[in-house]
Order: sequence, then C-alpha cells, then structure tokens
Amino acid sequence: MEQWDIYDKCFVKTGRTHERGKTLEEGDYHLVVHIYPINSKGQILIQKRTDTVSWKPGFWAATGGSAISGDDAWTTCQKELWEELGIKATRENSSLVMMYRRHNSFCAVWLVKTDVSIEELKLQPEEVAEAKWVTRTEIKEMAKEGIWVDYFYLDFMFHLIEEDLGTM
Repeated sequence: MEQWDIYDKCFVKTGRTHERGKTLEEGDYHLVVHIYPINSKGQILIQKRTDTVSWKPGFWAATGGSAISGDDAWTTCQKELWEELGIKATRENSSLVMMYRRHNSFCAVWLVKTDVSIEELKLQPEEVAEAKWVTRTEIKEMAKEGIWVDYFYLDFMFHLIEEDLGTM
C-alpha cells in the first residue's frame, strides 16, 4: 500500500502519513508533480492516460503523479518521468518552474528539456496508452475538444516555455 507524507498549509511535513486511496482530512495535503518535457522545437511531450486509471481515464495530460512517503518533489519528478516514459530527468535538463496549493495537495510543476523521439520512449502500460509531441496550439485545441486535462495554469506554463527556449 502506497503511503504519502502529509503536509500542512505551509508545506511543512506534519510527521504523519496517509494511505493512498483514502480521503484526506481537511487541512491535510500531499505532494504531486506535473512534468512537461519540451524539445528544442518548443513542442511538449504529452501522454494519453489508460482507460484503467482512476483519475481522468483516456484523457491526454501532463506526466506526473504523487510523491510517496520520504520522496521530495525532485525525486518524484525523476521517478515519474522515468517510470511513465523512460526519460531521465537531470539537474542539467530540468527546472522547477512553479509550485501551488490545491484543495488537498501541493503541486510542483517541472520543465524537462529533451529531444527524445517517440520511438525511444518506454511507456508504462498500466498508466500510459500513448504519447506524442504537440504544439501549444494543439494543446489548446485538445482542451476545447474536451480530451485534454485543462490545467488552470497552462497559459502561464506556455509563457515559461517560451522563456526557457531562449536558454536551450
């Protein structure tokens, strides 16, 4: 059974853990990561969630997941990207670009620079049905079609990607 560290509203660990799948108590938070691999063309690697996952099955989404007890945001970024797509996140190719609090979690958002081809990916079959490189315009169209998890911060994320491309 997967355990999560519990944080308070100030992102301080409480010393308690929580079993995944159970309802969090009011005022308790866990850590989640969203990861956006970007290539030198400015495209974003997105993945289609399998039909068997509990949250947003069949939707296109960012790579990500919840941190298990003892793991921080950086470790979770590395693990999730490797487990779901077979891409290695390093300190040289990765940047934490934002962190925000939701109703029961803190979310760390990462950009990872990579020019990996779709053929090189190693998809985790339990969670990822397929992956593809897309433009920001394509993501906006997918959101309008209702097939993309429409993260509230996307426009800001696109701005950060533009800024980051200047450093590639």
